[in-house]
Amino acid sequence: MNNGKVDWQGNFVAIATPFTQEGAIDEAKFKANVELMIEEGASGIVVCGCTGEAWALEAEERLRLFALARQAAGPKVPIIGGTTQIVTGKAIELAQAAMKAGCDGVLAMPPYYAVIGPREIHAYFKALSDGVRAPIFLYNMPKRTNINMPPEFIAELGKLEWIVALKQSSNDFNELERTLSLAGERISVFAGHSAERGFAAVMVGCPGFVSSMEAQVMGREAISLYALAKAGNVMEGRRVQQRTIALDKAMRGVGTFPSNMKAAMNLLGRPGGYCRAPLLDLDADETSRVSEILTGLGLLDRARAA
Repeated sequence: MNNGKVDWQGNFVAIATPFTQEGAIDEAKFKANVELMIEEGASGIVVCGCTGEAWALEAEERLRLFALARQAAGPKVPIIGGTTQIVTGKAIELAQAAMKAGCDGVLAMPPYYAVIGPREIHAYFKALSDGVRAPIFLYNMPKRTNINMPPEFIAELGKLEWIVALKQSSNDFNELERTLSLAGERISVFAGHSAERGFAAVMVGCPGFVSSMEAQVMGREAISLYALAKAGNVMEGRRVQQRTIALDKAMRGVGTFPSNMKAAMNLLGRPGGYCRAPLLDLDADETSRVSEILTGLGLLDRARAA
């Protein structure tokens, strides 16, 4: 990888941030979820990403979550802390603090809302690389930032000293493959949207993917997708991927993410917790629909039998 700085591979789970009904971070549930994901086979934990409602968290709260994740994980797996900020200086400051809090690397998007161009994006990440001097996991998520970094641009960013990995969450699988082709020898190109394409991404050469809903709802079954791909177990891999696709497609029609994911986790006895406003937890009708989805996939029966 980028000068051998990291060797990240596998299924990295973008962990939820459970809140209490009053809106405080539920630290016990958060640590329980980190421990559960590792027990069920996660290769890494991503804290304060989109799934973790990072936009709803103050910098001090993020740092607290990074420290809690490190405590819960111990030395078992890498902890990646989401430190995206719009202002460059604040992004550097938070990333430096994240490393001191126990992270193994930081997850960084291009600055959202400012509507900046390629020259400014490159300058932002160069300043981050030079200022933090620790492993940086790029995050290309056009849906959230309204910025799509093309594969050629990502390859240029990959030449920066501390850019070591990427979560490619462009919806276009061709962009994922081209990014892997152009930048894969220098940085670890992880796939996003793993519920739809995690198995295929590893089969075409990605060293891993960042999972979300499917891992935290289906647990060990979904987390196994990476190992199945690496082993070339096509039949079982296809079966599991079809089930993660079915879950993802059905859940998209209920409520708002990640409130729908948390509702599913709570129904299964997993540590989902509540959301923080302006997100609203699901109402009774929506929760009933989630229960039907889980029943249809056999997940409720499996949880009750455990």
